Amino acid sequence: MQQILDGILEAIEDEIKAQKHYQMLADKSEDPKVRKFFEQLKIDEENHEKILRNRYEAFIKMLSIDKE
Repeated sequence: MQQILDGILEAIEDEIKAQKHYQMLADKSEDPKVRKFFEQLKIDEENHEKILRNRYEAFIKMLSIDKE
């Protein structure tokens, strides 16, 4: 079970890294369309992070219920 939790945490870290990367690319972009594209990719990664955090919390709750 710990392997699953560790995998989710690793995926969350990857999403955060991707957000920072896309923000950096947006900041460097002079073309407004390109900037908007990278900003949207960052938002997509933020949404992925939220989903993973919700799944992580749900998995923790499931494990605690199973221990009762």
